[in-house]
Amino acid sequence: MVNLVKKKIYTISGISISILVISVMMIFILLGAILGDNNNDCDTSSDSDFDVNVTGVAGGDWTVKGTESYNTAKTIFDFMTKKVGMSGAGAAGVVGNALVESGFNPKASNGTHFGLFQWTQNRLEAGGYIKAEEDKTVENELKVLKYELDHGYKTAKVQVGKASDPSTAAKLWDDDFEKSGGQALAKRQAGAVRAYELFGGASINVDDSILGSTVDGANAGEQALADEENTSCNDGSVVVSGSWIWPFSSVPKSGPKLVAAQKFGNDGGFRTNSFHDGVDFGDATYNGDIHAVHGGKISKIVKPGEYGVGFYLVWETTDDGYGISYQEFGDMNDISVKEGDTVKTGDKIGVSRPGGEEYSHLHLGISKEKDLGKALGKSFTDDGTWLNPVEVIKKGLDNDK
Repeated sequence: MVNLVKKKIYTISGISISILVISVMMIFILLGAILGDNNNDCDTSSDSDFDVNVTGVAGGDWTVKGTESYNTAKTIFDFMTKKVGMSGAGAAGVVGNALVESGFNPKASNGTHFGLFQWTQNRLEAGGYIKAEEDKTVENELKVLKYELDHGYKTAKVQVGKASDPSTAAKLWDDDFEKSGGQALAKRQAGAVRAYELFGGASINVDDSILGSTVDGANAGEQALADEENTSCNDGSVVVSGSWIWPFSSVPKSGPKLVAAQKFGNDGGFRTNSFHDGVDFGDATYNGDIHAVHGGKISKIVKPGEYGVGFYLVWETTDDGYGISYQEFGDMNDISVKEGDTVKTGDKIGVSRPGGEEYSHLHLGISKEKDLGKALGKSFTDDGTWLNPVEVIKKGLDNDK
């Protein structure tokens, strides 16, 4: 990874007819707004456009007792408190997110995401509860939810479950489970507060005997379906089919074409200890927008001179135990993220511009070490700290089939 010497890279009376037409138009406008907001990961509507007392797409005003939407929202709330052990605030936070994601409709879909919490297909099928369209019921999807919370999303379960404020819980759920990057957060929080009031959340405490605990987040390797797949809001040409993708849209699914010096592993003596800790995509073959190969958090942006490197480096850490390095940017202006950002698969990290030493190009490194300093300390050591990016991404793509 640290290579200081190499070159980079949507016949009745007239009055009655008018009323009918207006009514129909209002219904379509309302449904369009709900579906557009609940099912579009790249939400561009303003929070002020939202009224939590909307007609949920599952049927009826969700705040009116006895409607289908109310019953579904209450079912989710009860499930989270009684089966998962969450506090009333935590459960309300989950309900607020379901309102935004699906309008409490278990069959909601935007074409690539499905169900109450807009899962990708492979995540929705996790646990074996949903195998066909008719299986997409509130009951089954709550089983899927619990399966995830008991596996790769233990951190979300515990942090949200212990929350004492519904607004905080809604944000935590969005941060740790939905991973929307804060999209429509005010809507999620408003829905959570309303659910907290409707369902008596203030009287329900966390049940630690059910909720359990987590140590240092999700266990490494346990979160096989951890990151929400996403169509990039930055580049409409990038359609993500799995939790891993290639960093450039021009790379075929089968993988990049690389020359010997660009490949991972033994480089024949060109670098220290003859070891190359990543893959150089090459400024001549692959350039343009660089996309996040996996979802995670931008933990550090290294500037030239720090950690002994001579270029800009973007360090991303993931919930499932990886440290990902996008490096050898020649200019800070070529980097599109900042420290602390949460990125989804396909989000734009930066740009690679061909032209030689002074231009940015991509060296991609994937490590099982999330600590940047420790990972960099093993840049020239073939001891398993650094993994072959081509193999990791191919395996991720294969698992999504």
